[in-house]
Amino acid sequence: MRVYAVAFCANGTYNISQEAYSSLEAAQRFVESRRPNPKKVSEMFYQDSEGGEYFIHGLLVREDSEEKTFWRVCQKYFDDGRVSVAVYAVKATKKPDSTSVEGKTFDEYNDYFDTHEEADEWAENARNA
Repeated sequence: MRVYAVAFCANGTYNISQEAYSSLEAAQRFVESRRPNPKKVSEMFYQDSEGGEYFIHGLLVREDSEEKTFWRVCQKYFDDGRVSVAVYAVKATKKPDSTSVEGKTFDEYNDYFDTHEEADEWAENARNA
């Protein structure tokens, strides 16, 4: 579940709202209700006429038992020099441990990542090995 928190900065001092907002629109309404009226600079950033700045931060909140998507990069290095690399989505409550297996004609390595971008970068490096 994604929630939003608001941080206010004035004179180098940051204060974070004690509430989490369930939508970006709710966080924006909170900021827009402050005095003096802050003006929207971007979707997540507001400034007021007295130099105060409001930052909206999106946070991913997850229950421990809630499944998350991790990304597995399966690499097979064959004895004849070929390399096979594939990326898979894996649902789990925590990130699986990396594994390796020595086969008769290849070695297989499985590494897990939090984001698809990290997995794609790892896979591309493996393809170029």
